[in-house]
Amino acid sequence: MNGLPELVTSPLHRSPLARASTEGEGQAHFISPAIYQKFKTSRLLPCPSEVALAIISLLRRDDYKLDDLVRLVQSDPVIAGLMLKISNAAMYGQTRPVVSLPKAIATLGTSRVGVLVLGLSLLQSYAKGKCAQFDYPRFWSRSLATAIASQALASYAKLPAEEGFTAGLLCSIGELALASLFPERYGEIISAQCSTTERLTLEQKTFGTDRRELGATMLHEWHMPEILVAAVYHCEIPDEADFSGGSRSFVVTQSLHISLALADFCVAKEAERWKMLPNLFVKAAHLGIEGEELSCLADKTFKGWREWGEMLKVQTQDIPPFANLLASPPPKILENTSAPSSLPKNRSVLLVTDKIAESSELGCYLESNGFKVQRANSGDVGLNVALSEGPDLILLEMIGPGMDAQTFCLSLRASPVAKDSYIIVICNPEDEAKLAQAVDAGADDFLMRPITNLTLAARLRAAERVMHLQSEVLRERYNLAKSANEWAGSNRRLTVVAMTDLLTRLPNRRHGLDFLAAEWAHALSSKLPVSCLMIDIDHFKSINDKHGHQTGDAVLASISSRLKSSARSEDMVFRYGGEEFCIVCPGANRRRALEIAERIRQSVATAGFHTPDLNISVTVSIGVAAVSPPYVRNQETLIADADAALYRAKNLGRNRIEIAD
Repeated sequence: MNGLPELVTSPLHRSPLARASTEGEGQAHFISPAIYQKFKTSRLLPCPSEVALAIISLLRRDDYKLDDLVRLVQSDPVIAGLMLKISNAAMYGQTRPVVSLPKAIATLGTSRVGVLVLGLSLLQSYAKGKCAQFDYPRFWSRSLATAIASQALASYAKLPAEEGFTAGLLCSIGELALASLFPERYGEIISAQCSTTERLTLEQKTFGTDRRELGATMLHEWHMPEILVAAVYHCEIPDEADFSGGSRSFVVTQSLHISLALADFCVAKEAERWKMLPNLFVKAAHLGIEGEELSCLADKTFKGWREWGEMLKVQTQDIPPFANLLASPPPKILENTSAPSSLPKNRSVLLVTDKIAESSELGCYLESNGFKVQRANSGDVGLNVALSEGPDLILLEMIGPGMDAQTFCLSLRASPVAKDSYIIVICNPEDEAKLAQAVDAGADDFLMRPITNLTLAARLRAAERVMHLQSEVLRERYNLAKSANEWAGSNRRLTVVAMTDLLTRLPNRRHGLDFLAAEWAHALSSKLPVSCLMIDIDHFKSINDKHGHQTGDAVLASISSRLKSSARSEDMVFRYGGEEFCIVCPGANRRRALEIAERIRQSVATAGFHTPDLNISVTVSIGVAAVSPPYVRNQETLIADADAALYRAKNLGRNRIEIAD
């Protein structure tokens, strides 16, 4: 076993590495430090490259220099090239291309460079391995697709795009770790072909741990943000986490869960994708993502997956647009279908043949049975009609003037208008050798001469079975999409309610603190300042006592509107509790924060609160806390400092601003 411990009887350990506790919602579970240390000393555990580790180590220091970071990134040409590519991505809104590495690193932010280097280093180093049953190319292809989808969903999760990318890329790292540590035994588990829950149980029974615990432990040691570690742990089975609906942890975890589903869709065989569509709609609806949004997200993932796959030499495959997949018929559509009792009515038919007598006879038969018939005496004319009108059914001469059946079918199947038309090729017995080419090009059936009413009726009934089932499929998918959209809309409304203060219509405390956490992380990585304003309405109790709580509520709503209009568009204004509000100001230093606070103070004092029957003077006191690099405090201290400054402003006479030291 290469010095690895026998793990079967090892107990389950929860969170021993940091903040060791089973309390709190949705924590990740980690394995025993002693066992993990043995994994590390075996030198079999996946580990970032020396360059990546050196970069991560450098970024942990408070006194590192940007020049040192640039030199380290430059030492790995592949990573340096990727940094330039990512920094030039459209999401950064650059007006000019980034061509220098220092500029690329500054654009990304040093913390984001760290997490990107971590993921990309592992991808380069573990493209192959010793576990025969573990499909390494598919693993990285799926991981890359998860990363692209997670990056696209980062805005939902209030994450920097690069953190979303890295979380997606590494969310299955525990599988790679088990395949590296126990190639034979893990290969047996892979071969068992069991469900997710059964496989996790089998991993625990065999190794004393599972891929989720091992992956979370590795990411924790690599200093991934705690919220991402927990999301990676729970993303396979998010319902186990019991996150509060609408919380940032819930959204991050659900985003990864949807990303995994999209990745499975990417790597699946073409015939399997059709069955996966309903599940995608359901998972997306959990996050309030409706059908059109899901279609855009899927197409963005497909495109990014192919582009990144080409750049990183990871296998991918072409996938049609999501809307086309949704409209396509299921595989083996003729199975388990029964023939209609009579020929279909009101179907549109295009006859493409130069044989006038036969065309007339076929046309009369079709019209007498309720078909709407159009005729074309050459392939090129017939194709133009088909491409413009998209008939239900086409009867096509195998070899005719203007175009043969193979060319006709290829052109038709490439058309968004007529690609689903049912094509029956009319041929002679001697044309049988060419019939296979027409079928390969997209023909659905054939009609061999001499044509009788009986054989024609049989072919028409077969065509109707397919067209009827296609219509049912499309109707079913439409109903599914409609139901999923309604559910997504309901979930979105519930999320808005969960994150909104109903009286003031401002974000509530939980939403505001989630925003602060995200902005704090961004400030740390980009070395930008961030400020916090705590605001309290002066003598609010006396307003309630004198004019009643209904008037007090109206004053709160009025002040909320005044705060929103006085803050900057990038600031987060939220109700902290009671008559107290908080504003998070990204990128604002002390001077800018004081300017915002003074603008708010003057706006409230000037406006007051007025109705036809009341004129109430209203003022606010404001406490300001602003921090700039280097940081020595956390986000909770920022709030506490602003609150302490607010308390001083109240004690010093109200209607004033105080700033924390």
